[in-house]
Amino acid sequence: MSEKAEFLRYATPNEMRTIVREDLGFYHAVIIGAVYEFEDGFDVKSPSSYFAPLKRCIDQHPFFSVTVGDRHTEKAFYQRVPSINLEDHITIVDDSNVAADPLGATGKVLVPELDLPFTAGNPPWRIVVLPLNPFECFIAFSFSHMIGDGPTGIAFHKTFLVGCRGTPVVEPAAIVTPPANPLTEPFDTPERLPISWKFLLEPLIALFMPNFLVKLLGMRLGASTVNEGTFTGGIMTHNPEKYYTKLRIREIKAPLVHNAIWAARAHDAKLTGTMQTLIARAVSKAVPDPKFTNLVAETPANMRRSIGVSNDVDGQFVSGGYIPFPRSDATGPLTDKEWASASASTRELAATAVRLHDQPVGLLRYAPSIRKWTLSKIGKSRDSSFSVSNVGAFDVSQGDGVTEKETARITKMVFAQPGHVASSPLSFNVISVKGGDLVYTVTWQPGSLGLGLSEEQEDKVVEEICASVDQGFKDLA
Repeated sequence: MSEKAEFLRYATPNEMRTIVREDLGFYHAVIIGAVYEFEDGFDVKSPSSYFAPLKRCIDQHPFFSVTVGDRHTEKAFYQRVPSINLEDHITIVDDSNVAADPLGATGKVLVPELDLPFTAGNPPWRIVVLPLNPFECFIAFSFSHMIGDGPTGIAFHKTFLVGCRGTPVVEPAAIVTPPANPLTEPFDTPERLPISWKFLLEPLIALFMPNFLVKLLGMRLGASTVNEGTFTGGIMTHNPEKYYTKLRIREIKAPLVHNAIWAARAHDAKLTGTMQTLIARAVSKAVPDPKFTNLVAETPANMRRSIGVSNDVDGQFVSGGYIPFPRSDATGPLTDKEWASASASTRELAATAVRLHDQPVGLLRYAPSIRKWTLSKIGKSRDSSFSVSNVGAFDVSQGDGVTEKETARITKMVFAQPGHVASSPLSFNVISVKGGDLVYTVTWQPGSLGLGLSEEQEDKVVEEICASVDQGFKDLA
C-alpha cells in the first residue's frame, strides 16, 4: 500500500495477551459462522455478492479496518489501513459431499482456517463461503482475537445480514476506504478494573505458606482453583512443526435445547452451567483414573453489560472465571448434586459478568512482560480441565427488523477456536439460533489430554465425551 496506516492507540494488557499469543503461533483464528438462506437473485458463488455486506461491516465496526503494528514488542499498537481490497478477504470453497453431510462439510471448512495465519498488512479477518445449494451457503467469519472477542463475531453477522437484505444505492467496488471512526475505548483499564491489594498479593503470599495453612485461611494460589486431584490433561507444550487443531462438531436439535433450558430454569440454572455439568460428567467417565477427584471449567464472560456497552460493539470485553466440579460417575438424568453444581456455576458466572473489581484479567497490567509471561507457561501444568465458551443465541429477528419478505435470513450458527496451547486441554465452543438448533465444537491440540494415547485413541476419547454430552441433553428431556 502506498499510503501509510494511521496510528490509533496502543494495545491494552489483555489485548497484548492476544497479540503475543498470535505472534508466537499459539493461536490464530476465532470463527463465528452462519448458514444463510437467500431469495432468488443472490449469487452465492460470486465474490462480488458479498462486497456490499462487507463494506457495511467495515463502516460500522472500526476494528475490521485495523492491523497491529510492532506485534513482536511489548508496545504493540492498532493502526487503520487506508484501504481494503475485499477480494483479499473472500474465499469460496466447494465440497462434493455437502448435500449428504452439510454439518460435516462445515467442519471441514473450519479445521484449516483455525490454524491459518492472517496475511501481514491486511486487517486480520476473512470470510470463507461454502455454497450448500443455489440459495443457501455457510459463511465462516474468521478473525483474529487481536481485534475482537466471540461476541464481535456475532456483531459481524448481525451487520452482514442487514447488508445482505439491503440494496446498495451504488454497487461497491472491491477496494473500499474505511471511515475514520475511532476505536472503542478499551475495557481492561485501571479505571474500569480496579484491583485490591488483597487480590493482588494473596497468591504471592500463599506460595510461601504451608499448604494446610493456605487451605485453613481460604487463600487463593492463583486465578484458577486446581489442586492435586484436578484433571488438567497434559502439560502445556508447543512445537511449531507439529502443532495443529483437532475438531469435532455436534448439533443438538431445537426440541432438546428447549427442554434443557426449561430443565435448567427449574433448577435455578442456565444453559452454560448445565452444559458445564454435563461435560464434567462426560470427562469423568472418559478419564477413569481414580486419582482425579475433580474438574475445573474455565469460562469466559462477556463484560459489555457491566460497563453499559452494547453487544453490537466490536472489541475485547472479556474476563472469566474458573469453576470447580466434583467428579461424577452418575448416569441418566442429572442428580440433585449435579444440579446444585450447575446452579452454583450459573450464579458465579452471573456475578462475574457484572463485577468490575478484582477481575483476573485486570492482573495482566502488573506483568512486566506479557510475552515472557506467556512463554513461561510452556512446560507447566494447565489451569483447568476444559473450557466452555458460550456466545449465546443469535436472535433471528435481529437485523433490519421484521419485513414482509426477508431476502436473507440466518438459520444456523457455528463457533470454533483453535486448540489451546496455554490453557485448557479441551475447548467447547457453543452457539445457537434463538428457538433453533444448538451447535457446539470441541477443539484440542493432539496430546493435550495427557493420557499417553495415540492420536486415534485420543480421538475416540473425545468422541466418547461428545456422545456422553449428547446423551445428557436427551436425558434432560
